Amino acid sequence: MRHNQTDTVFARPGKRIVITIAAVIVGTFMAFGRLSPTAQGTIWAEDGAVFIQDALKRVGFLDIFAPYQGYLHVVPRLGAKIVVRLFSVDDYAVAISFVSCFLITLIALLVFHCSSAVTENLVIRLAWASITILVAPGALETQGNLANLHWYLLWLVPWLLIRPARSRADHFILLAAALLCSLTEILTLMFVPLFFYRLRDKSLWPARVGLLVGLVCQIVTTLSYPRTAPFEPANFLSVAEGWFLNTSSAVVFGTSAQIGFLILNFGSLPVVLAAVPFFLVFVYLLVKGSGQVRFLAFTFVAASAGIWCAATVLNFSEAFDYSTFHASEWHDFLLGRYSTVPSMFLLALLPLWAAGLEKVSAVAVSAVVAGTLVLQLLYFFPSAAFRHGGPLWATGVAAARDACLADPTKIDHSVGTAPGAWKVQVSCDDLRP
Repeated sequence: MRHNQTDTVFARPGKRIVITIAAVIVGTFMAFGRLSPTAQGTIWAEDGAVFIQDALKRVGFLDIFAPYQGYLHVVPRLGAKIVVRLFSVDDYAVAISFVSCFLITLIALLVFHCSSAVTENLVIRLAWASITILVAPGALETQGNLANLHWYLLWLVPWLLIRPARSRADHFILLAAALLCSLTEILTLMFVPLFFYRLRDKSLWPARVGLLVGLVCQIVTTLSYPRTAPFEPANFLSVAEGWFLNTSSAVVFGTSAQIGFLILNFGSLPVVLAAVPFFLVFVYLLVKGSGQVRFLAFTFVAASAGIWCAATVLNFSEAFDYSTFHASEWHDFLLGRYSTVPSMFLLALLPLWAAGLEKVSAVAVSAVVAGTLVLQLLYFFPSAAFRHGGPLWATGVAAARDACLADPTKIDHSVGTAPGAWKVQVSCDDLRP
């Protein structure tokens, strides 16, 4: 029987609880610390104009199931409900940033928990969990806001589907987590083929049931309330090029400006070179790995490519038409929300490589994990996150309060959020003393 490191470290329930709480606290503050004070204090996109606005107007709990742009957003809406109920209006922005980082840390904890289905090595499992918080593009747009939390739930889904339920608590956790994922992101549909992984294993069905229930709700919603966003025909050459730019290049070069600069000066060579290590690791895992390792290697790459393609094809615009870019357009190249999860799944190949080396060399395992962490920590602080320019929510609320106090007949006042056109109508009753 193999020695189980998890059993050794978490031998006592009390110790397990203390370690879990400490991990959540550390992870939350690490994620929160990647955001500048301005970014922490700025509300982003749908967080204000949709989720906070609806939470202020709708008092019922079932409103978390309200559709928006063709599908359900249960977790972000629930997060907004919590923020509005527990925090003052002046603190909404910082509260949203912190709650979002807390939820991302819970996702990292679940990845750590589920990865025991692959290896008992704590260091490798921590490396997988760390990707949730440390991946280079994360802090540019997706981290610290509820509007982009659905991307991290996509990262979680395959982990839930490969984890056998080993207790009643496990059954509940896996079912509930999968249900919340699918009630928040309709693209979780792409992971249904993973049901064929050990199809008859009953211990894997709690997550599958949760996923299916949520997907049925999503499909009914999208048929009843179709998405109104326009669809532009995609340039599939640009979609293919974009996957390399937004995954391996994003992880290796870290910033939009650096990638654009390298392409302008050296052409496509840096992009190719950044992809080569990941390609070699992928081939190695397919050739040398166990059946489970080969399965996961294929799953990670397919998920990375599939999520990128689905997101860009359904939301294609000139910003993604890389094959037609001229020199001036590379100056405006941006990594963003579509870069994060495809990068995460590609980066996940490295800890998987370490898992495949466990029986070969402990030194090699340590080297691969250390390299993974160093690669992520190099870009811990983003150089140009989308919310660096504000506007600060607290400043906007102060101005709105002054306007409401100056005019007793005023009913509400708009408070600006980022990007520029987004606003929240705040009731003067919530602003006056």
